[in-house]
Order: sequence, then structure tokens, then C-alpha cells
Amino acid sequence: MTLRKLHKKAWKVFSLWVRKRDKGVCFTCRTKHPIGETNAGHFVHRDCLDFDERNINCQCVRCNMFLHGNGPKYAEHLIKKYGPEIIKELNRLGDKVRKFKQQELLDIIKKYEK
Repeated sequence: MTLRKLHKKAWKVFSLWVRKRDKGVCFTCRTKHPIGETNAGHFVHRDCLDFDERNINCQCVRCNMFLHGNGPKYAEHLIKKYGPEIIKELNRLGDKVRKFKQQELLDIIKKYEK
């Protein structure tokens, strides 16, 4: 399997895990939706943070797609959950270039397929 396909599979598994973890409740507007009708939304949109549990949270389609992530509310809720330094930390981590290796992606799939 190519790295690209492996990354896509890892994202699919991780995304479902996030949406189940959050029980279909949108991180930004706090409304509950069926898990199959939600997205796993990023705060920082960088590949290197695709599997960071803090950076990815369940979002409804309205917040994630139509409100482009609903950034102000996303930031507000991240700060409430993790403290004021989380925004700087995620932005700092997002500035790094990272290419996932095959074994890392396989490990992600194994960890979140549970």
C-alpha cells in the first residue's frame, strides 16, 4: 500500500474514533448529531497534526464546512479544555514539516481501530 493510501486509511480510522470519542457532539456549537453525520474537524490545518487528539474534534457539517471550522469558538473551547497555551502549542507544532512513515501510519491504524 502506498504512503498516501495508508495515510488515507489512518485518517478514516482516526476520524471515526474522534467522532465516537466525542459522541457526535460538535466541539464548537455543542449540538449532538448522529456520528455518521459529523466530521472530524481540525483547528490547525496541517498534515503534521492530522492525528493529534487535541487538534481534531467532532464537528457538525455546519461548523466544519459552512463556517470553515468555526475558528473563534474552536479556539475558545480548546482554551477551556487545555488552557491558554494550547493555541500557541498547536500553531508551533503546525509549523513543523512532518512526513509520516509507513510504520507510524500502521501504528495509528492499530491504536485507533479498537
